[in-house]
Amino acid sequence: MTPTPLSSSARRASAFALVDVLLAVTIFALSVTGLVVTMQKINDSSNAYSRDRLIQYGIESAIAEAKVRPVAEMNTESRDELLQVTYTTLAEPLEISNADGQALKDLYKVTVTASFLDDGGEQQQKAETYVYKPAEEKTGTSNR
Repeated sequence: MTPTPLSSSARRASAFALVDVLLAVTIFALSVTGLVVTMQKINDSSNAYSRDRLIQYGIESAIAEAKVRPVAEMNTESRDELLQVTYTTLAEPLEISNADGQALKDLYKVTVTASFLDDGGEQQQKAETYVYKPAEEKTGTSNR
């Protein structure tokens, strides 16, 4: 039994079918590659946003801690090893006066700085707030 030879039109049709399959596979491969690259960029953006949010939470926590500490203990530096971020808290006396020109006392400007390395090099984020610490709270003692 010998196979019957295909006519020239049948050979051309099978060659076109092969080209169609190769073209379809190529388009599919390019589409999947583009999808993978897009998903990877979305993942990278999500991770960067998440890290920035965690750094902001750290800054907010450092401010909250500074508000309850005595003035002498407000200046601190701490390191978050997981995020590789250093938080520096600095309290300075605030020189401000009221409408009558009288100096307001026992006010402090608290600044928290988060320093970290990012793709673009060293980065810093800052937050400031004002804190009122009367004389009895400055040392952590109270008349109670």
